[in-house]
Amino acid sequence: MTTTLNRPADDRPTSRTASTVRTWQAKPGWHQVLWAVFAVSAVLGSVGLVWRFVGGHLPAGYGSYVPWGLWVAIYFHGVGIAAGAFAVSALGHLLRLPGFVSPRSLRVAAVLVAASVLPALLAVGLDLGQMTRAWRIFVTPSFTSMMAFNSWAYVVLLAICATVWWLSYRADRGWLKPVLVLGVVISVMVPSQSGAFFGVVDAKPYWHSALLPILLLVSAVTAGAATLLLVRAVLAAGQPDSSAERREASAAVGVLRRVVLAGIGVYFVLEFAEFSVAWWNPQATAPELSLVLTGPYWWVFWGVHVALGGVLAAALLAARRPPWWPVAAAVVAVAFLSTRLNVLVPGQAVGELDGLQAAYAHPRLDYVYHATVMEYLVALFCLALGMAICYVGLRVSAALESSIPTIPRFPRISRKDHTDAVS
Repeated sequence: MTTTLNRPADDRPTSRTASTVRTWQAKPGWHQVLWAVFAVSAVLGSVGLVWRFVGGHLPAGYGSYVPWGLWVAIYFHGVGIAAGAFAVSALGHLLRLPGFVSPRSLRVAAVLVAASVLPALLAVGLDLGQMTRAWRIFVTPSFTSMMAFNSWAYVVLLAICATVWWLSYRADRGWLKPVLVLGVVISVMVPSQSGAFFGVVDAKPYWHSALLPILLLVSAVTAGAATLLLVRAVLAAGQPDSSAERREASAAVGVLRRVVLAGIGVYFVLEFAEFSVAWWNPQATAPELSLVLTGPYWWVFWGVHVALGGVLAAALLAARRPPWWPVAAAVVAVAFLSTRLNVLVPGQAVGELDGLQAAYAHPRLDYVYHATVMEYLVALFCLALGMAICYVGLRVSAALESSIPTIPRFPRISRKDHTDAVS
């Protein structure tokens, strides 16, 4: 006897979705490429992790004058990807955009949040001088501190994603939309508060900008949508051509492509507005901008940010060659790390006291920061960890979906039964 389990109506692809699936045809070779990237990152990253614990902070390039380097940038970039990916998926589901109607898309976003936040927290944890004291920010927080506020916001975001992941399996999803709305609010707060985190540092005029929270928010949405595009494209490659999952993921890729393109354009417009005012204002932050545009960090801005994350990615996404869209998404997801570095490092690389650099001579007393080999290797470990969490989370979600497509509704008690029970 064959039993057919009825899926909720949200699992059925809409007619608009069916008309969009021709925009993307997945290529199966993506799985081999990602496995190779994971293997290399895991092996080299493990070397860097052991190096960090054996050598401490001495092999790193940061010091007393520039204490925040690559790992802190990865931290802000990772939580930005998580917030951006969840916000795009939640809004897509609420607005019933093609590729986001099914609760399956919410599970992918929830897994991606965990795969982005947890490696980000590992990166910033390795940057701490006393890693064993990190738990105190959750036990005895001071919410007037942006650092404590941000840390608790990450916990709330993870809790919301776990709730959404669980509710997506239920047949009665009455609480799903309110939780999604709350999740969108928290997702907007997380990268915006990162900008506020920098803005409250009085000694760093480079960070005092009303546009900085907006820039970090746009960067988070762009990088998050790009990472989500890559994940949905890989999922499409693993499904049969005629399956509903393939059509749904293909439709999502088409929508996310437009989101990433718009995000790149908006970010560069806002960045030009920010830099142009500061550059021609003699009393503003021209020294820090000189480090970004023409100083020792010029290659991060012009090479990684503008050439790769801007021109190349936009050209690949604008071209009518769908196989290149996941490549562009991967480029954006990695290259937009430079947006964090362009904010983080130059703000510390200009001293507040004239002559301080010449007063003391020590390798740790230098305003010029360059990431070392050990820092890059640890970054690869964070990448491998995120890929592993994403893979395991997606496999668990798929296994639960095939075994229990929907959790039964809660039994409803009629008014008569309730009256009889009370009496």
